[in-house]
Amino acid sequence: MFVARLGGPWISHPFWRARFLVANEEQVRQIQSAGVQEVWIDILKGRNVAAPDTPEMPGPVPQSAPDPMDPATAPPPAATLDAEIVRARELLQSGKAVIGSMFADIRMGRALEVNGALLLVDSASRSLSRHGQALLALARLKARGDENYLHAFAVCALMIAVGRTLGLPDDEVRELGLAGLVHDIGKLTLPDTPVHKASERTPEEEEIYRRHPSAGYRILNEARLYSNIPLDVCVHHHERVDGRGFPYGLAGSELSVHAKIGAICDAYDSLTSSRPGHQPWSPARAMEYMAVRVDTLFDRRVFKAFTRTVGIYPLGTVLRLRSNRLAVVCAQNEADPLRPKVMAFYSVSQSRPTPTELIDLRHSDETVVAFENAADWGYADEQLMEMYAAAA
Repeated sequence: MFVARLGGPWISHPFWRARFLVANEEQVRQIQSAGVQEVWIDILKGRNVAAPDTPEMPGPVPQSAPDPMDPATAPPPAATLDAEIVRARELLQSGKAVIGSMFADIRMGRALEVNGALLLVDSASRSLSRHGQALLALARLKARGDENYLHAFAVCALMIAVGRTLGLPDDEVRELGLAGLVHDIGKLTLPDTPVHKASERTPEEEEIYRRHPSAGYRILNEARLYSNIPLDVCVHHHERVDGRGFPYGLAGSELSVHAKIGAICDAYDSLTSSRPGHQPWSPARAMEYMAVRVDTLFDRRVFKAFTRTVGIYPLGTVLRLRSNRLAVVCAQNEADPLRPKVMAFYSVSQSRPTPTELIDLRHSDETVVAFENAADWGYADEQLMEMYAAAA
């Protein structure tokens, strides 16, 4: 059948578009599990309803609590880091197509249809449920030319994860994910030079650049969202708690928790990503930079939740140990975040790789001396990921 409309606000169902062909049973199960109670079909584009053998009286739709034994509502089973990275890699590829299509519509002047982003948000949420770090680590690794698409996806995943750490309701977390995908959408309406300039912007270019939150707000407002969270994050993710942000210079309690989450997630991914005029920082360097700006640029409570989410030394961070070896972080220790599980792989004193050794710093005489940039030692982040994913 061809669905012409689903009953209820779009935010409550997981489909890309309001109009689509139902092509398989999985889509039917998704409609049922989302609690959609009304469906309009177009019989000119799909099949009509089959006539029942005997008349049936309509009855109320039964309401029941989610069944943990029901595959449609139960949380996905946990996965190993290695296994989830494979799934996350496929998700990022499909997500790039979804986000690219959404961005192309805006550039062509078409109305934004955000329904398509929700399936991506739900897929990211399921990935984070299976393994809390795989998607976050992979989304940080951006190929040249994909930065805009994957920045949106990375901020989406970070906002979902931080929202969960803060214990926000599931519907808010879902909207936070959508907010991450569309937070920079106003940049699509600006000239390329102020947005992508490698050198320092002129005052005039900076003024143009600072219009993108308000431009994004107008795009989202015209889309008639049922939720204010994406609009709030879009227009306020460059505000800072001391009032030095833009576009309105709001401070402290004038900012919602959603905007404060957006500010931190956007800043972290920007610092750890390659962009014109900026070489990517290591995750640990970005965390250090942000930590000293708590209570001036970033909210303390939200930043604490952020560090619990990604770790003081995020997955993939390269550390120098007391033994003068390099090691990559491959798992967090929630009870002691300063002593993660690492995999040693290189001897600095001998200037050569060594047989890998998995070390839990909680139960070792090794200590962290400093954090390092993998590229300075001839390693790409993707190489390290292959090593520590298998080890974890």
